[in-house]
Amino acid sequence: MSAVAGHVDDGARVPYRRWRRWVASLRRRALVVRAAESGGDPHDRVYLGYGVVLLALVYGPILWSALAQAVATLPLPDDPAARGATLAAAAAAALGLACLAGFPAARAGGPLWTSPAEATFTLSGQFRPRDVLRRRAVLLVAGAGGVGAFVATAAAQGLSAAPAGATAEALAAAAVVAAAAAQVPLAVAVAAQAPRRRRAAGGVTAVLLALGLLGLVGTATGLGARAVALGCPPGPWCGSAAAGPVPVLLAVLVGLTCAWLVVRVLPGELDVDRAAAAQARTVTAGRGLVGGESGAVADVLGPRVYAGRAAGLPAGLLRRAPLAARDLLGLRRRPAALAGSLAVGLAGSLLVRAGADGGPALASVLGAAALYAAARTWADGLHAFAAQPRPGGLLPGSTTRAVAGHAVVPGTVALLVALLVGLVAAATGGGGAALAGLVSVVLLVLAARVWVAGATAAPPGLFTPMMTPNGDMSMLVLGAWYVRGWLVVVAVAWLLHQASWGPGTAAVAVAVAAGLSAAGLRRFARG
Repeated sequence: MSAVAGHVDDGARVPYRRWRRWVASLRRRALVVRAAESGGDPHDRVYLGYGVVLLALVYGPILWSALAQAVATLPLPDDPAARGATLAAAAAAALGLACLAGFPAARAGGPLWTSPAEATFTLSGQFRPRDVLRRRAVLLVAGAGGVGAFVATAAAQGLSAAPAGATAEALAAAAVVAAAAAQVPLAVAVAAQAPRRRRAAGGVTAVLLALGLLGLVGTATGLGARAVALGCPPGPWCGSAAAGPVPVLLAVLVGLTCAWLVVRVLPGELDVDRAAAAQARTVTAGRGLVGGESGAVADVLGPRVYAGRAAGLPAGLLRRAPLAARDLLGLRRRPAALAGSLAVGLAGSLLVRAGADGGPALASVLGAAALYAAARTWADGLHAFAAQPRPGGLLPGSTTRAVAGHAVVPGTVALLVALLVGLVAAATGGGGAALAGLVSVVLLVLAARVWVAGATAAPPGLFTPMMTPNGDMSMLVLGAWYVRGWLVVVAVAWLLHQASWGPGTAAVAVAVAAGLSAAGLRRFARG
């Protein structure tokens, strides 16, 4: 239901600010009473805010310096025009990816969040939605601008050729432009929560992604290197400080427009019921994660949307390999997810091939991470098998045989992607070491998926308090367990790149993959 669906007449409406102050006073009194009854401190939230600010002040400068150093190592062209074009295209692609991430965020209940109680008692016609949601919309605008300025200033510092770093004027220009540009993904994500604006949000995302990809391809092939020479804001990333203030003013105008949409326009078109239900699912999943159940994340995005209802199980494959037939049908009924995973897998394979063919280590790491992300869709049947109360209890045969049956489809898709990239490499004169490195990373990714799917609940030992001078680190260890597959794939890909791609490193990757597969099968067998 839209937030404006059941509005009553303005004259019969209680001013929201007055009502909110009254509710806040009741909550403060209830908090004091509960603290007195339980012997707690009613100012726990103040201490929590103090801790968050302290952590930001301690680790913020460290993260800023690390980001600047990482940007400084990027292999960028020496020509000022080509350098500016590459960075402008990368910025457009980054904005497109951020906009793309806003769609799952909208399905998970954000960024403009609300609760079922608020949707019932304040957003069902009692108050204007923009009055109820104004404060959190302003916080989102300020937070997006702060994150954008933080990243852009670190990037400007890393890209500066001067020994002392970027000047104050360059950092200020980067902060202003990035803070304004960061409002675009925020507006797209909020628009994705409104049914009437979701298609427009998708169009903006597609345009940004297309501009970024075409710009990167054009600069990589030497075409259009000077296309952004007049449209690049002043700073060290442009190669020339002679550009006028027009791009900066244009970015500020776009940012102000997006902020106005987020604060004043889009809250009135928010699908309140869907946002509240998604927020409730996210809260439930968060509680499950704190309790050690990684399967709770599967319900965050809500029920899956299946297409291709006319598709059926292939009869020939059903008789010989029923599990593979089931997994293949699942992929055919999710064409959008399959197409996206194939695009991500191809991009990751190209990055791994570029890294193994003499490219930077960042290409190998990002490519391996992209392949691991794409393999989640391909191995959906394996994860569904692991989510059963008793994996392997439905069909006859051992657990190992069932896991092998579910590994047919992801293995076939991954090898087809690697084969396609290998054919491209052969046509462009790529080396055999690059192809061997790509195949070894593909095997590593598939083995990591089997290893991760083998255990959906965290071991109880991870919840044992680990006291250090910095406090209890048990939650940090639990978080590392949740992303263990990502950590292993990224770490092994980085180590393989540092060891120089070749037959020896491929053998090491295959050995690691075999170990991960064996560990995953043992976990499946234990149930």
